[in-house]
Amino acid sequence: MVSNNRKGDRGEFGATNEMQGGSAGAVVQAGSIAGGVHLHPAQPAPASPPHELPPDVHAFTDRSDQLAEMDLLLASTEGSPPTAAVVICAISGTAGVGKTAFATHWAHRVSDRFPDGQLYINLRGYGPDEVVSSEEALASLLRSMGVPNSDIPHGIDERAARFRSLAAGRRMLIVLDNARSADQVRPLLPGTSSCLVLVTSRDTLPGLISRDGARRMNLDLLPEAQAIALLRTLIGSRVDDDPQAARDLVQHCARLPLALRIAADLAFTNEDVPLAELVNDLADEQSRLDLLDAGADPYTAVRAVLSWSYRTLKPDEARALRLLGLHPGREFDAISTSVLVDTTPVRAGRLLDSLVRAHLLERTRTKRYQMHDLLRVYAADLALQEEPQEAQEAALRRLFDFFTYSASAAMDVLFPHEKARRPDIPPGSGALMEFVDEDHALRWLETERATLLAVAARTAQSSWAVYAILLSTILYRFLDIHGHFDEAVTLHTYAVASARSRGDAVSEGRALHNLGTVYQRQGRYQEAVDHLRKALEIILQADQPEVEAFVRSDLGLVLLLLGQYEPALRELGRALRLFEELDDLTGQGQVLNNMGLAFVRQNLLEEALDHMRRSLVLFRGTGDRPRQGYALNDIGAVYQRTGNHVEALDYHSEALAVARETGDKALEAAALNGLGNTNRLFALRESVLEFHEQALRIAEEIGDRYEQAQAHEGIAGVHDGLGRAEDARDHWRRALSIYVSLGSPDADRVRSSLGEVIDLP
Repeated sequence: MVSNNRKGDRGEFGATNEMQGGSAGAVVQAGSIAGGVHLHPAQPAPASPPHELPPDVHAFTDRSDQLAEMDLLLASTEGSPPTAAVVICAISGTAGVGKTAFATHWAHRVSDRFPDGQLYINLRGYGPDEVVSSEEALASLLRSMGVPNSDIPHGIDERAARFRSLAAGRRMLIVLDNARSADQVRPLLPGTSSCLVLVTSRDTLPGLISRDGARRMNLDLLPEAQAIALLRTLIGSRVDDDPQAARDLVQHCARLPLALRIAADLAFTNEDVPLAELVNDLADEQSRLDLLDAGADPYTAVRAVLSWSYRTLKPDEARALRLLGLHPGREFDAISTSVLVDTTPVRAGRLLDSLVRAHLLERTRTKRYQMHDLLRVYAADLALQEEPQEAQEAALRRLFDFFTYSASAAMDVLFPHEKARRPDIPPGSGALMEFVDEDHALRWLETERATLLAVAARTAQSSWAVYAILLSTILYRFLDIHGHFDEAVTLHTYAVASARSRGDAVSEGRALHNLGTVYQRQGRYQEAVDHLRKALEIILQADQPEVEAFVRSDLGLVLLLLGQYEPALRELGRALRLFEELDDLTGQGQVLNNMGLAFVRQNLLEEALDHMRRSLVLFRGTGDRPRQGYALNDIGAVYQRTGNHVEALDYHSEALAVARETGDKALEAAALNGLGNTNRLFALRESVLEFHEQALRIAEEIGDRYEQAQAHEGIAGVHDGLGRAEDARDHWRRALSIYVSLGSPDADRVRSSLGEVIDLP
């Protein structure tokens, strides 16, 4: 297994960025790869079906005709042959008319008819956020269906095909909310009638109707009787006490559920004020804003009601709402709100709850908060109009500092031995999270992952572009280990653009380096080579020998994975000389180990052992336990090749102990495969399968494609030795499909074992 450990690059605050991987058993470890060819069985479904629907809406208005139409649509799908086309319902209507509420309400009513689960995704087609791409949406859907991050293909066509395969035959309800266009939705559609798809959009999506056979349902403004019924549910008998005022209020709200709920809350909290007086206040507000006729333009009614409600807020509540319009995250909590507003988390929690009661925010299922798209736009406009530029910038800087420094603090808890390689937090720089343990740190990073990416997106190519560069440096290890490769590509791409906008060639080279190593992890070896060579070109011009050593080391690694051993050894040799000049013992050790792996591939076993033993001595000298484990495992693999089975077992066993001591799952899978390979050669018996089966479970859990192939190859070897030819061929074929998808020369060895050449793309 290739040691993909690299000492970090220095960042804006003197930080360094480290990527740390490992080395494998008998052959090169490419890391956690998402390949393009998948002949192995589909990933099994999660233990329990996904139930992702947002909470049902309180006091939903009847819309009985439309609900009955949906019931008929559902009935028409039952008993359909498996080959029938997928059934799609496109629900359209103006902003605030209640499309999401309608789809969610009906979905909850019929959820028991979809025993294989309900999927939900907000495509953010309209609003201040960046629209969710079809690629991102497919990744989210695949994760919901149990596919590990690292096993998600990187091409949109491959992702769509994988999703259709997993959805085939399952009785699932899929809600695609807030779509921008038919083109955004089309790749997300399953292929059979076992699934029913609801799509909501402000657009009528004519292409989805004509080309994909979707049934159209347009949600119009609420009929007056239904709108009054909604008011009656929300504010009680006052509607009947003054029916004319109720009718006027409905008209001022343009019969939009969103506007009616906000207006009703204001009436409810001012129960001593006559309803007619409140209606007059709203009419005055519309006049003050010089709005268009609300009936002709429903959105103007929402803005009028929002403004009317906003003026009733206490000053600190109003300021919190304005500043939340600047928050880059789709969701937020009391802690980040306290930083933005510059108050305590307790006080921020009270402000958020007040805004929830005013229907200006809503709680999520994860006990966080979010805004309707129209509210976010309105709040952002308020901030621009009422907050001084200096106050806006100060609030955003506090928030960006908080997320950047908190991410660094979380990484310090998770990887304390790398602390010196991340940004130091300047004294007095503001609030940051304090983490009690590794679980807490990891949960925070996972919860805030989307917001951290949003911060990078907001700051990239702006005067605050340094934050995107820093987040690329800080989060590299987290995104890599947990297989968040799409996010890693996005983040490092932001960092490249940010560095270019600042004219910072060195940071651009480092970000290209990061991007290249992620492409290597995805099995996109040629793209990795291209980015690493471009990074090397930039770094050479900048005369940065330390960074040059890292880039050459990783470039040598990718060439090694491609089977280009002579060019790989040239780059590794140059990296070794640079690390020696820099007196970097860790860098020397990782290069020596990778050089040893190149020698193994060329059957130069004495040279391989010499380099790996020197590597192990260096790692022991620096006290680097994880890297010791990889070196031990690689030495054990060489001893397998030389027939020294007892020594091989000792080294693999020690590597396994190190893996379990340090919690390194990749090393654990590699060591188990090494033990399986050695035991099979030492004394073939049924129990040897357990080593490879454990390795396979771990490799699938972490998305390590190469170790999955190694495990399948080991299982095939055991079956073959025990005379079970068909089982052996099955696992060899699975191993072969993975090796081919990676572009690994190991495919030739498996083809030889199969006794045939299988022509795979």
